[in-house]
Amino acid sequence: MQEFTPLDVRFHDYTEFKKECQFKRKKCKVDGLLIRLIQMKKKIPLILIIIVMLAACTANGGTMVATETSAPATLLPTATNQPTPTPTRNTSSPQTLIFWHPWTGTKAASITALVEEYNASNPDGVTVQVVSAGDDDYLISKVEDAITNDNVPDVLAAPSLYLRSLYADEGALAELDTFINDAESGISVEEQKTIPAVFLNLDVLDGVRYAFPADYELHFLFYNQTWAKELGFENAPTTSEQFLNQACAAASYNASDADDDNNGTGGWIYNTNAVTILSWMQVFGGGEIPEEARRGFSFNTEENQDALEFLRTIYQLDCAWTGKEADPYRYFAKRYALFYSGSSADWYRQIAMDRIQGNEDEWMVIAYPGNDGSPVVNAEVTSYGIFQSNPEKEQMAWNFVHWLVSSEAQTHLVEETYSMPVNLNLAQDLTVFLKENPEWQRLLTYLPLAKPTPHVDGWNLMQDMLQDAGWQLSLYTVKEADIPTILENMETMMNERLNDDQG
Repeated sequence: MQEFTPLDVRFHDYTEFKKECQFKRKKCKVDGLLIRLIQMKKKIPLILIIIVMLAACTANGGTMVATETSAPATLLPTATNQPTPTPTRNTSSPQTLIFWHPWTGTKAASITALVEEYNASNPDGVTVQVVSAGDDDYLISKVEDAITNDNVPDVLAAPSLYLRSLYADEGALAELDTFINDAESGISVEEQKTIPAVFLNLDVLDGVRYAFPADYELHFLFYNQTWAKELGFENAPTTSEQFLNQACAAASYNASDADDDNNGTGGWIYNTNAVTILSWMQVFGGGEIPEEARRGFSFNTEENQDALEFLRTIYQLDCAWTGKEADPYRYFAKRYALFYSGSSADWYRQIAMDRIQGNEDEWMVIAYPGNDGSPVVNAEVTSYGIFQSNPEKEQMAWNFVHWLVSSEAQTHLVEETYSMPVNLNLAQDLTVFLKENPEWQRLLTYLPLAKPTPHVDGWNLMQDMLQDAGWQLSLYTVKEADIPTILENMETMMNERLNDDQG
């Protein structure tokens, strides 16, 4: 492999670009702005002092209320010898529960295996029939049709925000506090402490719990450490400027090596996913979404303008590129990308592609590098909800949900899918897995940093607009002066939608 010498490569340096062109507020001409990459002699320490904050739950008037508490120093707390929750036996005849979820592939297969195990072992004689809808959108459409036709499932795994609408707007979900606080079949205080408070509190409205966390999908950047070090970078980027410098170095290397097939690649795979665009806004101190929609939305801020200007610039400098393939895994394995935006759900897919491609590079996941020193990690949360029926069937449904979030079931999902566990009380059960996958523990260190994606009305529309804004920035006809207009249009559309809903 051709050895890369930083001093011999010319590329766009973001720091100089920003200084010379007064990046924040004035127009700049990026054509021809080529300067030498100076060998980085001073290492930039990547120090993340991470304390895992877990949930401690206290009883307050019979309602479970989660509060944050300091966690032990270990990433995975030592497991206590608690039995796997056993569903409460009842005297009714065997019944069938219908369970719908959005997962596919390995995750769906693992869920099916768990359902089969539950069917064979639960003391109630309950048979669970599992149905994969294929994705969130089709699942929601399927549920809406089922509500209309009075044919809803018993248990539903769906985006947390959608479950809130089913509870608050439709009145369709059962309240879970009675089940959770039950001395025999509920969730003990010790179990509650193993669930991060930021996620445990998400499915509570006006003091009432209507759903329970099922899955956390954390969003971050995949980063090729091996290649970065060959390019002269000892540390992962901790600011947007460092990110751009490394992306441009990788793009410049691929443009100048002997392989013509990789020309035009090498930096960050441009990504217009709504959570990606929101993450970059937060990197620049923007992306603020009001918790209460009636406060109105303000998108056209200086911070959001800076974020979109940064994305437009990195694309026009050819330090970000768009591939023909929908998935980034092969590009990353073949060094067509130093970075790509992904989530915890991509972990096992990347490992599988590395095996196919024979990729032996070491890679890691990193947070979006916040300019104020605060790493940015967003999380999409899927939760379990139980549709209202009768007390006995709701209890059976809760017993099944409780089993799905037990250490036994969560250990199975982690080992099969590399997904984030709902509860972190898995240290003893994951000893072999952690030894074979030491880098996976890094995923857990991001849990204290993670914030759920906006839990507000209109988030679905907002996602479409964020994605559209990302697409517009990749057009060479879009100029810097157009960015405020893009944001103004987003703001106008969201507030018009808000007024229509409130009217």
